[in-house]
Amino acid sequence: MNKFLYRSRNFVLISGILLFLGVLSLFGILWIRSNVIALEYRLSQLEEKKKNLIRQQRILLAEKASLTSIARFEKGDIINLYFPDRKKVVYITEKAPSISKVSFNRRD
Repeated sequence: MNKFLYRSRNFVLISGILLFLGVLSLFGILWIRSNVIALEYRLSQLEEKKKNLIRQQRILLAEKASLTSIARFEKGDIINLYFPDRKKVVYITEKAPSISKVSFNRRD
């Protein structure tokens, strides 16, 4: 009789542990699935944002092309263009800027 009780206690203990692990794995699977669904939703939002940004980029490139087109000059839309004086032209080079001393004192 003792052996039967001992075996039944082990059976109950093992059954309880297996039931607990089964419930735990069920909740784990549900948690993983809900996270996957949340990631898919976030991914779809990012893809939609990417589509909108690409569409906006195309619109801006078309606008840039229309603003810098030679046809505007040929139509005469831009008037009053003239060549500047030589004194008003500033040349910009890609060389590293040099440090120079500037003073407001006049040298005679």
